[in-house]
Amino acid sequence: MIIKQLFSKIFRFRSNTAIHYQDLFLPDFRSNENLNNNSEYLQSAIEQVEHLEKLCNLSEDTKLLDFGCGQGRLVNGIQYLQKNISIYTGIDTNRYSIRWCNKWLTNYGDIFNFIYLPAFNARYNKNADGLTILPFENKNFNIVFLNSVFSHMLSKDIIFYLNEFNRVLIKGGRVYLTAFIEEGVADVEENPNDYIDNSSGRLHRVRYEKDFFFKLVEDAGFKVNNFLHQEIKRTKQSVLIIEKL
Repeated sequence: MIIKQLFSKIFRFRSNTAIHYQDLFLPDFRSNENLNNNSEYLQSAIEQVEHLEKLCNLSEDTKLLDFGCGQGRLVNGIQYLQKNISIYTGIDTNRYSIRWCNKWLTNYGDIFNFIYLPAFNARYNKNADGLTILPFENKNFNIVFLNSVFSHMLSKDIIFYLNEFNRVLIKGGRVYLTAFIEEGVADVEENPNDYIDNSSGRLHRVRYEKDFFFKLVEDAGFKVNNFLHQEIKRTKQSVLIIEKL
């Protein structure tokens, strides 16, 4: 308990400060695993944007929802590459990350917006009451991006948010998501033994069987456009591109 309280105090303090690097604002206290080096952090952001552009066709008309935006890593990739999009909205369950983003990353322009979502997650937001409907109108976005979010959720929560994504996306809108997806394993397993690396704490790695996960996607009104097994080399997560029917 004492360690958690200390962690919270440090995070709260550092949510007011930033590192100036390559004409960007980078967080000096990061929720992303193994990305403490500024160069590696920025390179990972660039790779995210380039991958998203390749698979989901970013353009000046894109209205993008970054679900689980953390400290806005994707935004720094967009800013560094000078990509023109219509609107970016980041949403996260960590109020200190959202506070940091609103203090620093909104300096890049008024197309960038950040919203705190008080939704429950057994790993990241244990004190919330439950899942939360997204605070957006229907058919509001072209793309939903979520990196390393469903990898920390059980199927009930994933079903809820897939249906929310369907609601806020236009017809033909796409979701870029990463998850631990394998063939020939149990449908859902939290922190499976002897998988990738040791897990620490609730929902560190939630692994899904491929056909089972695809069925969740299809039942929510999406079709699978692309599946790239363990495409994210750093975390061994797979990338899935799904499209609203």
